[in-house]
Amino acid sequence: MVAAAAVVVPLVHSGAATPASPLVLTASPTGSGTDCSAPDPCTLATAQQVVRAHNQDMAADIDVELLGGTYDLTRPLAFGPQDSGSGGHEVIYRAAPGADPVLSGGFAVTGWQDIDPARHIWAAPIAPGFDTGQLYVDGVSVPRSLGLPSAVYVQTKTGFLTSSPVLAGWRDVRNVSAVFTGGNGAWTQPSCPIASVSGDVITMAQPCWANLHLPGDGSQEVSWVYGPQGGFGGLSGAAMPSFFENAYELLTPGHWSIDTTQHEIYYMAQPSQDPAQSTILAPVLTSLVAVEGTLDDPVHDLALDGLQFSYATWNQPDTPEGFAEMQADWTLTGAGAANGQGTCQYSVPPGSCPYASWTRTPGAVTLSATHDVTLEGDSFEHLGGAGLDIEYGSRSDVVEGNVFTDIAASAIQLGSTDDPLPVDVGAGADEIDSGDVVTDNYIHDVADQYLGGIGIWIGYVSGAVITHNQIDDVPYTAISIGWGGWHSSAVDPDADPNVNSDNLIADNLLYDYMQKLGDGGAIYTNGAQATGWNDELVIRGNVAYAGTNTDFSLYTDTGSKYVDLSGNVVYDQPVDSFATGGCHTVGHIRIDGNWFSQAGPLYPCDVSVDIEDGANTLVCTDLPPDEAPIGVLQTAGLEPAWRFLVSQGSPSVAVVGPSQLPLGGGALLIGGTGFSPTTTVSVGGSPARSVQVLSPDYLVATAPPGHGSEAVTVTTPGGTSPSAAAATVRYSSTPTPCLPLVGGNLSTALAP
Repeated sequence: MVAAAAVVVPLVHSGAATPASPLVLTASPTGSGTDCSAPDPCTLATAQQVVRAHNQDMAADIDVELLGGTYDLTRPLAFGPQDSGSGGHEVIYRAAPGADPVLSGGFAVTGWQDIDPARHIWAAPIAPGFDTGQLYVDGVSVPRSLGLPSAVYVQTKTGFLTSSPVLAGWRDVRNVSAVFTGGNGAWTQPSCPIASVSGDVITMAQPCWANLHLPGDGSQEVSWVYGPQGGFGGLSGAAMPSFFENAYELLTPGHWSIDTTQHEIYYMAQPSQDPAQSTILAPVLTSLVAVEGTLDDPVHDLALDGLQFSYATWNQPDTPEGFAEMQADWTLTGAGAANGQGTCQYSVPPGSCPYASWTRTPGAVTLSATHDVTLEGDSFEHLGGAGLDIEYGSRSDVVEGNVFTDIAASAIQLGSTDDPLPVDVGAGADEIDSGDVVTDNYIHDVADQYLGGIGIWIGYVSGAVITHNQIDDVPYTAISIGWGGWHSSAVDPDADPNVNSDNLIADNLLYDYMQKLGDGGAIYTNGAQATGWNDELVIRGNVAYAGTNTDFSLYTDTGSKYVDLSGNVVYDQPVDSFATGGCHTVGHIRIDGNWFSQAGPLYPCDVSVDIEDGANTLVCTDLPPDEAPIGVLQTAGLEPAWRFLVSQGSPSVAVVGPSQLPLGGGALLIGGTGFSPTTTVSVGGSPARSVQVLSPDYLVATAPPGHGSEAVTVTTPGGTSPSAAAATVRYSSTPTPCLPLVGGNLSTALAP
């Protein structure tokens, strides 16, 4: 896509003076022109060459307008320093007015044959050497086959002994992986491919299997700080697979599998479905767009505006490296990786790399050594790795107003893990990611395949601004910041210094997080966040609720220090959780002026943690309007210019408070998404007596009289919210008083 034959660079103006108006070029998926005009559009590759001929001394922006359609990439679209703007002007690749351009790394899977009519299993050929981790049928991601044959699985050094030889009869077990939910801690779901099966002996692929079994380092609470693994215990020797994945024999309706030996994809259709009549896409590229400069010559003043990035994959989990997950979808790769990557200076003999310098999940779009690069109004969806990856000397980049959904791993990754200090990567301070802004993005239904992924993950950075994002429906943590602090505590506060400073996480709306995994929160911090109160991490004005399996919603975990928590709202939590707290925290934590429905903070692992617990307000877990800080609720989430992102579809109701009303009705605070100024509310089929819309995510309604348990629905031009257990209110002649919870029974176990 990037490489192209020589093109004729058009004459875009006459005379010596550069025009003050922008130079506008037009590209099309089917373009063949050379002047890149609206009547005669060119290819994207040709447009890039034309830009390079005119961007050395710019007097105005250069706009490359992409007409609608799918731009099928055969290689990543690469931008280097030669693609930068100049003279204070930008080069902007944007959607043409009214157009929906899609940059795609996938291809249509065709040639479907019904090979098993009784089971509705269809097969299509693929090229030798091709592999993919995802399949999309008519624009919807479909899961791989999964299941667990009934048997006993006893671990050995190389795999398992099983009481049933059923796997030995499968077509080709080398395409099958064993998945372990909670395998390396409640926050993980690692997997390893099978190498072979002989009778009742299952041999697992290496080095994945060895990397999942970390060197023993004693009991967790001692090794958490002092052991070489920092408390990561590895896969228990008693663990059995949670399920096997990608076996032909495990196909059920609506699932698929791939056989890279027979060179076929299999799909078990629904009874009325004909795959030959559907559009079925398989991603082939890992990277779609790579914006890569150098520290001496960064890419700068470049913008991607209104584009859709779709159909990228990530095949490492299918290789012998597997998915030896440690945390946040970062993995161990390579032989002996536990020492070579993970422990480094804590191993014997010690290595040179910093602790927790693991392997990152690749992003479909990457920014490396970039300055003032903007991604605005884009859509990241149908992706098999991470969505956006920003690293290594990227400064003052802006990620604003984008949608991230249907992504297998994390939505956004900012920063790295191998550079707690610039000397660790042999560079100066210019390699630090600094001043990047992530704002007004709508992130939902991500990490849907690699469940330990994060909505927004932040490593070692300075001056990051993470504001006004909405993150909902994620299996693990919504926002994570910091890294490598597992060897630090109040006893040894300076064990792992890093460059983190002056970071801000503010006014984000986070709900329905921690849906499937454990030991995480709405906002999770790890390691030192600053060196003093002059450059602390500020977590302010965020609203978090419905953390399904959280322990601490605002979770200042191992090694955390210099964190200021103020003006946040946390409610609708599990009864065994706390609003704030953590384990092996260094301290210097300020908690002041927040609204919490659970008491705390709780720091059960260290009694010496330095905490300033100020004037916080304890509110009811089913937050009613008269206890709600309305101004904070109105401000959290997307700002007005971007609220249309959550109002385009049908609305939903996620929480209603209070949960009980008197028979005569009363005021309700309703949280959800997709609310519009004309929203109406129904309680038990009767209209609310009044409705005040606070934002696309909150409204206050006066419920009519009623009795028993009644459904609460909202209706907008986009439709009516579906019924949900959380969207109910119970009428009673003697409503139970709304009492704050105090937390207790701390557990990091997975949700049932």
